[in-house]
Amino acid sequence: MDRVADIDKAIGAHTRWMSQLRETVLEAHPGIELETIRAADQCEFGKWLEGTSWSAEDRISDDYQEVRRLHAEFHELAAQVVELAASGKKNEAYGMFYCEYVTLSGRLALTLRTWQDRLSRAAR
Repeated sequence: MDRVADIDKAIGAHTRWMSQLRETVLEAHPGIELETIRAADQCEFGKWLEGTSWSAEDRISDDYQEVRRLHAEFHELAAQVVELAASGKKNEAYGMFYCEYVTLSGRLALTLRTWQDRLSRAAR
């Protein structure tokens, strides 16, 4: 298991999910399953984060906890964006997507890179 490389894969999964969300905003309709979007443990990234790759020690680390918190916040904000779009407020949804959502995504990616750097230094 190479956790440093796994973080690269996780960032890729996160980027793909964001792209899919952007498409969901375009196609959003009333009745869309917001709970599915809100579920931080159901996307590829969330399954990796909650999976068996991490020891009990890893899970209590500040890095893991911060990534987990930001990821959950990311999904909550995604649900808000889609809810706006589904209610016919697509301009507001895009505003939230390209401001708060993209900013939060960047914070998550930077936190992942910091964690990755720490893991890489610890492995040396």
